[in-house]
Amino acid sequence: NVHEMFFYIEDNIKLSNRLKANVGLHLGYYSIDKISIQPRLSARYLIDKNWSIKLSYAEMKQNIHLLSNSSVGFPSDLWVPAIDSVPSQSSHQIAGSINTTLQDGKYELSLEGYYKTMSNLIAYKAGYSNLESTESWENAIETGGQGKSYGLELFLQKKIGQTTGWIGYTLSWTNRQFDNINFGEWYPYKYDRRHDISIVCAHKINDKWDISFTWAYGTGNAITFPQAIYLGHPYSNWGSDLSIDLVESYGNRNSTRMNPYHRLDIGLTHHKKKVKYERLISFGAYNLYNRKNPFFAYLSYDEYGQREARQVSLFPIIPSISYRYKF
Repeated sequence: NVHEMFFYIEDNIKLSNRLKANVGLHLGYYSIDKISIQPRLSARYLIDKNWSIKLSYAEMKQNIHLLSNSSVGFPSDLWVPAIDSVPSQSSHQIAGSINTTLQDGKYELSLEGYYKTMSNLIAYKAGYSNLESTESWENAIETGGQGKSYGLELFLQKKIGQTTGWIGYTLSWTNRQFDNINFGEWYPYKYDRRHDISIVCAHKINDKWDISFTWAYGTGNAITFPQAIYLGHPYSNWGSDLSIDLVESYGNRNSTRMNPYHRLDIGLTHHKKKVKYERLISFGAYNLYNRKNPFFAYLSYDEYGQREARQVSLFPIIPSISYRYKF
């Protein structure tokens, strides 16, 4: 049993007509750990009426850990608490961006970069799966891990007009390091996503109809998958011929990528305004082109007895209709 308490104070400071800052301090109490002091700082500087730059720095501490299984088979994410032998994780992040508005505020454009370091991370020990063992979780993990996340995001938004929406693209890296995993070398985290694209568009056809769509794309998760399979060495024991079954060679941690994730959602809405209320009928579809996005992968045998990788997918195309009243 543990107790948590948090206290936060912040202040907006106007240093000049062009420079503003927000300064904050987060104090956290966790009963099995010491009090943590986590400063936060963000600042914005106006270059002119259309251009600005922003900088921020934050220290954070988290008293729960996400324990993910990135091997073959059914995926599982488990939240576990920080305890005496598994201390809270902490991070330091710095970010900066340059922002501008175009055509009298019709468009907004920004480019942002960030760099984040993490400490006291945890991960499953090599060969461990929480679905196949009754081992207590704190005895099946590696502790003291390090992490790094960094990347760039480009964002363009149209805010005015019959057609509005935005496009966002992120190029990022997320890596982890443990002394007893992957020979102590850095490796990609399960949720390392190299490319992430989102496109959102809404169009007002007339006073009664509007249509919208969203398209999302993301690099597939990193998983630990067998890279080769070879026969075990036969041997003789007291006159009996015995042999070892097939041996799987997995290679480096999280060295395989699942198929990328992408889908298209669409919606069409009819408005009818009355004196005291508005009626809306919406028609939509999730995953319009029925993309079979990967949920997890596993090894199986085909009809010829050969080993092959297979993928399990969820959520095919899902049509929807809604009827609403707004008062």
